[in-house]
Amino acid sequence: MGLVCEAIESRGIPTVTLAMERGVVAPRVARVPFPYNLPMGEPGDREGHRRVALAALGLLHELEGWAEVDI
Repeated sequence: MGLVCEAIESRGIPTVTLAMERGVVAPRVARVPFPYNLPMGEPGDREGHRRVALAALGLLHELEGWAEVDI
């Protein structure tokens, strides 16, 4: 995933990667507290999905380059 993000970022498009564990190498990593098969949370939890998506998108404005944060 990190290589894809780097390629996209090299063209001037910022990226955010959702990760379930530490150590993911990508420009902006948002760690989420969910299992591997549910990176946005439980199915059907529209409000939860919305919170995760908005938090991840917010990182585009908050973080400059390589960083890893919990959301």
